[in-house]
Amino acid sequence: MSRNRNRRLTGIMLITVGLLGLVVSSISFFVYGYSIWPTMIGPAMGWDYMWSSMMGSKMGRGMMPMPMMEGMMGHYSQANTTLSHDDVRAIARKYLASLNSQDLEIGEIEEYSHNFYVSIIEKSTGRGAIEIIIDRYSGALQPEPQSMMWNTKYGMMSHSQMTEMTITPKKALEIAQKFLNGAYLGTKADETVAYYGYYTIMTTLDRQHYGMLSINGVSGEIWYHTWHGMFITELED
Repeated sequence: MSRNRNRRLTGIMLITVGLLGLVVSSISFFVYGYSIWPTMIGPAMGWDYMWSSMMGSKMGRGMMPMPMMEGMMGHYSQANTTLSHDDVRAIARKYLASLNSQDLEIGEIEEYSHNFYVSIIEKSTGRGAIEIIIDRYSGALQPEPQSMMWNTKYGMMSHSQMTEMTITPKKALEIAQKFLNGAYLGTKADETVAYYGYYTIMTTLDRQHYGMLSINGVSGEIWYHTWHGMFITELED
């Protein structure tokens, strides 16, 4: 009788420990993956892959296409060489064509140690439209996380009546520089591109291109682009 009772207690304890593990894992995932997003630091490297994976099936009408990514979570079937610049240009142009809009064109293509960055702008307004990442090895595309989450015209939060940005480009630069003074000493906030709902600001170090960050146009929240790695060069398109 005592032995059976001990077995039941052991079983209950194991179940309890398992449930506690699930709760802790869920809380940890929430904190790491989402609640960090609205802070002054932004998501850690890798969260953009996880988020785009989970939300890929929830794209609405008028939103940017989100192809499946072979390089998701660092897994590759083949990773012998990086893409050539011509390959990257071809991938970017193919993606642009898939948007089926005569008003959109490629703005910039930049090479970083972790990926290629591509900005797409509107011809009619000169305003930024979409930012995407191209994997250096597989050529898989994904939207920049801020372009998906903060973009009020082409992203997840797109709707018919877009909220006007209350933060001016000058104020966005001030917010960016204040953040850089504490987090990336010596870097300067430089070129600013206004997107729908946010700004993306290029940063420099010793007058050389260094990286980028985005500023929410309403809340002033900062999303530093930690996922790019080190800047290598800008591709002429």
